[in-house]
Amino acid sequence: MIDNIDVAILTKVNELAERRGLKPSDFVASVYNGEELEDNSLRFEVPPSGNALKVERFGKMLEDLGVGSDSNTLKGTAGSIIDALDYALSISPKPRTR
Repeated sequence: MIDNIDVAILTKVNELAERRGLKPSDFVASVYNGEELEDNSLRFEVPPSGNALKVERFGKMLEDLGVGSDSNTLKGTAGSIIDALDYALSISPKPRTR
């Protein structure tokens, strides 16, 4: 079941992706809730492929999150995942206003 916390996490993922020049349709990210509070994870299950620029941007997004490209997973409590996303948003390029 998806809840407001999962939606908050995925909303932040989409905002981070947009800042890195990616669309939500360029990759698949999923939230998994474990039995224990610290068993939650944000998994980037289908990274972009076939487009070198998108692959590079995706890699930078994962770097912002502190996620290794070998695992493509951010683990912890929902709060720690949100904190990591907030940090990544604070250091990623800001959208340009016109």
